[in-house]
Amino acid sequence: MHKLIKTSCAIASEDIGREKADKIALAAQKRYEELCTENSADSKALRAHTYRRIYPSIAVYESFKAEGVGPEQAAWYIREYFQQVAERAVPHIQRMIRFLGLAEKIPKLFTGISVRSFGTDAGFVYEFPARKGNEARFNIISCPYYETCKRYGCPEITHVFCDGDDAGYGHLHPKLIWGRTKTIGRGDDCCNFLLEYKDR
Repeated sequence: MHKLIKTSCAIASEDIGREKADKIALAAQKRYEELCTENSADSKALRAHTYRRIYPSIAVYESFKAEGVGPEQAAWYIREYFQQVAERAVPHIQRMIRFLGLAEKIPKLFTGISVRSFGTDAGFVYEFPARKGNEARFNIISCPYYETCKRYGCPEITHVFCDGDDAGYGHLHPKLIWGRTKTIGRGDDCCNFLLEYKDR
């Protein structure tokens, strides 16, 4: 069973009971497999996002709602999964940044890693405003997370991915300031990524 589905349902079981949560998990796993089959033509780059995050999120969201869980609560269970992922990952990244003295280099590294991992071959469309100082600054103006969720009738869950970014990138180092103020998933015209090094 996909980890996102299993964990989201485990979180939900505290509210809805283990039996119902297990039923939802089985239905979600079946739906996830259907989504993967329907979209078997996804490129390798896109699958890194759809198969790992987007399709299991859609599947479990649909399954929660089918069992009477309200949409806001269903989205919260998925959001909590991504929050937990960030909580586990961030301390390791923080230690690496401190140990290797990478804080000042992170903005440049962040831009390169982002463009490679969230590339145009996966459906992301970028624009690059002028940078000021030591910062990573770019806008995503088309996002396959939002577009895929919209295609399956649930654009309202896209914000759970945005919230995961905030939890992950917002606490890397005291001198690294996470300054994103807009995301497509929250109804804005773009995702205005900004990660700035400030030697203060």
